[in-house]
Amino acid sequence: MRTIILDTDILIDHVHGFAIWLDEFLKEKRNYLLVVPTIVIAEYNTAQELETFDEAQKSNKYLSTFSIQDLNREIAELLGTLLRKKSYPLGADLGDLIVASTALFLNAELATRNKKHFTGIPRLRFFNSKL
Repeated sequence: MRTIILDTDILIDHVHGFAIWLDEFLKEKRNYLLVVPTIVIAEYNTAQELETFDEAQKSNKYLSTFSIQDLNREIAELLGTLLRKKSYPLGADLGDLIVASTALFLNAELATRNKKHFTGIPRLRFFNSKL
């Protein structure tokens, strides 16, 4: 089974009708494990449109279609190593590095449009939706 970490921009694109490749992957759950790190949930929930109860409910239902990965000790240790060694690109914020550490922990590919915040992180692999 192929594990793919979904960054916030992919989820936003998907709910707005882009990243339609994700629909096919959601249908083929036997072949793919689609994972959303909890930091991505936090970032996703900053959207103003989630102020209403109905929209918040829809958001929770949408996010429940994915596997959720909490920040655990092992991910935190990988994150600490990235920070200590400064092995990340300029412009990457703590959220980006938590997402990257989660991908490393799960030996997963990262689906993101924002590769500039992740390029150069050792052993990090990117998902190519064109496959």
